[in-house]
Amino acid sequence: MTGDDYDVRHEDPDFLEYCYTRVWEAMGGSPEHAAILASCVSYGDRYGKLTQGMGVFEIPVAMARTGTMVMDARPEMVDSGDTWTVWDGHRSSGQWAFTLATRKAIEQAGECGIAIALVRNYNDAGAFGAYVRMAIDAGMVAMATNNSLPLVSPWGGMENVLSGPPFAAGVPAGQHPPIISDVSMIDAHDGDISEAYYQGKSLRRGKVLVDPVTGELTDDPAPYIKPMDDYGRITDCEAPTVFNEPRTYALNVFTEMLSSFIVPDSPIPPDIPNPASVWLELQEVSLTGAGSIIVIDPSLWMPPGEMAAKVDRYADKVKGAKRRPGVEEIFLPGERGARRLREGGPVAILPAHWESFERIVGEEGLNLDQLRDNWKSSSSGGGL
Repeated sequence: MTGDDYDVRHEDPDFLEYCYTRVWEAMGGSPEHAAILASCVSYGDRYGKLTQGMGVFEIPVAMARTGTMVMDARPEMVDSGDTWTVWDGHRSSGQWAFTLATRKAIEQAGECGIAIALVRNYNDAGAFGAYVRMAIDAGMVAMATNNSLPLVSPWGGMENVLSGPPFAAGVPAGQHPPIISDVSMIDAHDGDISEAYYQGKSLRRGKVLVDPVTGELTDDPAPYIKPMDDYGRITDCEAPTVFNEPRTYALNVFTEMLSSFIVPDSPIPPDIPNPASVWLELQEVSLTGAGSIIVIDPSLWMPPGEMAAKVDRYADKVKGAKRRPGVEEIFLPGERGARRLREGGPVAILPAHWESFERIVGEEGLNLDQLRDNWKSSSSGGGL
């Protein structure tokens, strides 16, 4: 989703990252946790992922306020081998758990060529491109995913029992930006549905809501949405979602193979409490079941620079393909986001997310104008 699809406001991403850090510290998070969480949320803002930036910040805030997130817990590596680790988030944030797990996977991949980190018991991890980007910055290839509470029906069904999982994979290049495929394996996740409702628009992916009584498909979320007053993204929708095609269904199930199926002592999506509104009360389990990141270091078996040169040649051929009428440029996955990151400048924020963020800031005893003044006068306003 980009700012071209919806009405947006624009803010400085460095300022927003500064705010995320200060708010999380005000809520009792450690400086380390706050810095990691803010950086991961900021990745979504900077890459133009409208429902994976500021909108995601609501989720750890809600989990912390109910006590579902354990604020003084630290993610822990509980088992390991030469090429694998198992991590328990201890009901901390997914951003913290996955960042620590990814760092270890990068270290192991540098020693053995490939490593996988398996992560469980954490509360949402936001945009998974953030963790793939960590590996890319180390010159490595990566793929990552996790599951969630039930957000979509199986092919032919009309009951949400499958997760709405992210899947991210990336490879570094040389002269070109890294290629990063960072997508959700669902045609309309909760952020898509709530934003279409708030902006009075139809769902971008078409008729992917199913009326729970008649079974008829629709692209209008308005009759089924149950807004939650204090939040801009977190909503309930009484209409289950469906897939547009069986291929996405198959890929959705594939992500489960890389999450709960192989992560020990982790729940499958139907085991996770739902719908979203139940998470506005204390839960004794974490919001997310499990996930994994696989990191590969080809430098152990390829000459230095060969992979990057090959990626560049590939990018040249793809971008140089004959274009359809009216197409000015062919983009590779993640290229627009990489340009946004490189060029800097204001980022797009959805109005409903901003209104929710303003409330969160005020409720934590902070003031946005004062935060902006403090950020401008500090030397720590930088981001990714």
